Amino acid sequence: MSKYESNITLESASEKLLSVEGEIAVLTHAKPDGDAFGSVVAIVAALQKSGKNAKGYLVPPVPVNFFELKGNDLVSVLKNDDEIRNKDFYVLVDTGAKAQVGFADQVLAANSNRLLIIDHHLSGNISAKYQYIDSDAGAVCEIVWLLVEIILSGNIKQEPLDQVIREAIFVGIVSDTGWFRFSNTRPVTHSLAAKLIEDGVNHSELFQLLEQQERPEKLKLLMRAVGSLELLADQKVAVMTLTLADFKETGAFEEETERLVDIPQKVGSVQLVVLISEKLVVDGDQEKTICRMSFRSKPGKNEVDVAKLASHFGGGGHARAAGAKVTGSVPDVIENVKATLLKAIDA
Repeated sequence: MSKYESNITLESASEKLLSVEGEIAVLTHAKPDGDAFGSVVAIVAALQKSGKNAKGYLVPPVPVNFFELKGNDLVSVLKNDDEIRNKDFYVLVDTGAKAQVGFADQVLAANSNRLLIIDHHLSGNISAKYQYIDSDAGAVCEIVWLLVEIILSGNIKQEPLDQVIREAIFVGIVSDTGWFRFSNTRPVTHSLAAKLIEDGVNHSELFQLLEQQERPEKLKLLMRAVGSLELLADQKVAVMTLTLADFKETGAFEEETERLVDIPQKVGSVQLVVLISEKLVVDGDQEKTICRMSFRSKPGKNEVDVAKLASHFGGGGHARAAGAKVTGSVPDVIENVKATLLKAIDA
């Protein structure tokens, strides 16, 4: 397995992509967020504009409002890995972790010599011949914008595909920076966003589409999550849980947990948050329960690196936002998770 660091420049990555004769599959992690979706769409649009046979593929669940965005026709939602087999080249964006790509893991593993990873996370364990990693980027879409400019030789105009690219990049940036609230927001992030708005991106319309189109079922799920809230360690640690029953009784979807983990950060004393959500998965001929864990921390004097914390459970991510998955129900895992958080906050 190669080290999780860059071994190729964006210029070389562009040359490689443009030299491919055949089908290029662009993928990202399962349960894509805005940065993942935007990265896939922008790369596919740029390659198609350059005459390449490229298509994006998403491993579900996928937020329904993404299908109201420009470029949604450039991607398809996979039911299994049959549709992505036997491609001529693969691009994986916004992750390098086997645990995050769902049923696409075997195809990617079998095609490591024809795989380019573009990411901004600190760690990954998928083997790829080509890697471009920049952990300083606030969103992987910041990297993708640079790549797209190289692919198109800076010739980004006002044509339909160009506007698809601009909107996709903006969606990615605001998704991973929390609309510029998070500490990963850099001056270059604002500069790029300003350029995209100047060139026609309607930020107000996108905010309404992405942030103000929730179903009532998500609000019911939010109530369940907040109702489960526990504050530990002098109210410095917040723990929320969602069970299979919570999803069934509220009618909420798995992808509607997005942003719920941010809610306890509104409490001034809270420095560290985890949301533990149960999910039923098929393992061979049987079903089993797993728990998805989303970690968040605030920057400051006693900040906790949640990427390191998540690594205890086989996960990873960023210093302020990370995730992991473990086998078992909430009662099976919660005490271990609490102990890990309490140890981290006291370190």
